[in-house]
Amino acid sequence: MHDIHIVFKSSVGELARFGEVLGKNGIGLEGGGVFTVGNKSHAHFLVEDGEKAKDVLTHHGFDVKHVCSPLIRKLKQEQPGELGAIAKALADNEVNIIVQYSDHDNRLILVTDNDVLAEKATIAWAV
Repeated sequence: MHDIHIVFKSSVGELARFGEVLGKNGIGLEGGGVFTVGNKSHAHFLVEDGEKAKDVLTHHGFDVKHVCSPLIRKLKQEQPGELGAIAKALADNEVNIIVQYSDHDNRLILVTDNDVLAEKATIAWAV
């Protein structure tokens, strides 16, 4: 799985165009979201094949910023405080969380500034 970071143009229908382009090219989304600050909309989505998604989107004029393999973890949904616990484990190891969202299987998707340390620090939540 790959996290793909896209900056959308500030225009009506851009998310619709994004979804249609991916769908027409057989690329499904497994989780993610769009977050707008000012007039910039940053999107992070989980896709099976990040390079294919990047190529397709770039070809259709989308501004793809980054593709990476995120850290995928499973929180105990019935246990309050799990997000805080995993975030603390990362902070205690000086790992910064850059992006956090959930996928369609209720798994935690994390993009960090240090994948090696993040992997070790969160082994208790490994999928």
